[in-house]
Amino acid sequence: MGSRSKKSVFYTVSTNISRVVLALVMVLSGFVKAVDPKGTMYKLQEYTNVFSIEAFSDDWLLFFAIVLAAMEFLIGVFLLMGVYRKFIVTVVLLVFVLFTPFTLYMTVANPMADCGCFGDAFKMPNWLSFLKNLFLFALALIVFMGRRRFICNITAKNRWMVTLFAVAYVAFIEGISLSFVPVLDFRNYAVGNNLRELVQGKNDVYRAVLTYEKDGVQREFAQDSLPDETWSFVDGRSELVAKGEAPVVGDFSILEWSNDYDIAEDVLADTGFVCIVVSEMLEDASVGRVDKINDLFDYSQEYGISFLAATSSDEDEIQLWRKRTGAEYPIYWADNMMLRAITRANPGVMLLKDGVVVGKWNVENMPDETDMFSLDAVEGRSRAEVFGIPGLRFWLLVLIVPLVFISLVDILTGRKKKEKKAEVPENTENTNNDI
Repeated sequence: MGSRSKKSVFYTVSTNISRVVLALVMVLSGFVKAVDPKGTMYKLQEYTNVFSIEAFSDDWLLFFAIVLAAMEFLIGVFLLMGVYRKFIVTVVLLVFVLFTPFTLYMTVANPMADCGCFGDAFKMPNWLSFLKNLFLFALALIVFMGRRRFICNITAKNRWMVTLFAVAYVAFIEGISLSFVPVLDFRNYAVGNNLRELVQGKNDVYRAVLTYEKDGVQREFAQDSLPDETWSFVDGRSELVAKGEAPVVGDFSILEWSNDYDIAEDVLADTGFVCIVVSEMLEDASVGRVDKINDLFDYSQEYGISFLAATSSDEDEIQLWRKRTGAEYPIYWADNMMLRAITRANPGVMLLKDGVVVGKWNVENMPDETDMFSLDAVEGRSRAEVFGIPGLRFWLLVLIVPLVFISLVDILTGRKKKEKKAEVPENTENTNNDI
């Protein structure tokens, strides 16, 4: 009996550890996609291009991105809280039955460098993505087979609170990120980043090693510790001391139309404010609030602030934009992938100060000029302190605290009632949380 009891405890512990790990990964995967639905859409565009799928428009891909993020997040929360147990463990198992072979194919064929499993938060090569899915598939099997052993389930009468909160949470994050800018920015152009430093790579470092000879004996010397004149020079070579590094941001380029002169270096060298209006495609840009851009340009002109716009549209579209909006500011060309990385808004505004990104906005929620140019970077302080932007810690607290509260409410409303039996037999299903 003792051996059987220990075996039962082992199965229960391993099942619930697997459940929590699997749930947390699903929550994380869904969350990093939810904070940037357009980024997920761009990744889906890559997949459609790689596999030559032309059936879906960008609107449909954005819809799929929104649904995918929400489903991953909700599955993770429901699994973590132990609600809809039978249904959720089946769905999770099916997910990994489908996606584990797919990531194996991606590893072998390698049609694209990053799978996009965790958005821009974590870049993961295909082989690592496959190993991750293989591990999670094993956890999903353990959880599926041990679903009757879940601990700390929310009872059926209170699971509506988990559902309502989780749906509201992910819907709010996706709504804000789509309407304005992502609530968390994992890209290189995030607020607080010093672009001047990020565009500079590091060259390989070498040292000279010189060979000298004396009395038939040869020795090597460094450049700064050469021997006396009694030694004769024989040979010299270069030795690698430190391997160089590619720049973190290698695509920051803004070109003039007339001569393809790149003004990016001048922009980053400016020690004052530089205001950049970003529009990936002017033909798709919203014109509802262009008066705010024009007012911002007038303010910049008055106070001597550098102001420019960057787009990947052609000259005809730029001229049409000027006619539609009355734009008088200079408009330059930039690669659309770089513009996507800067902001998801179209149009959006990025504000630099001494090479540091001090603000990014959708034109729809752009602050007044006086508020905008009062922003500054303060070294050693958090993004939330300097820029008033809630960080990851804030969103984690907003997620965790209500879930803990729901668990306490569930306990206080009857979960501590003693069961008639100390342990539910393994062949009996507790249907309180199953579907």
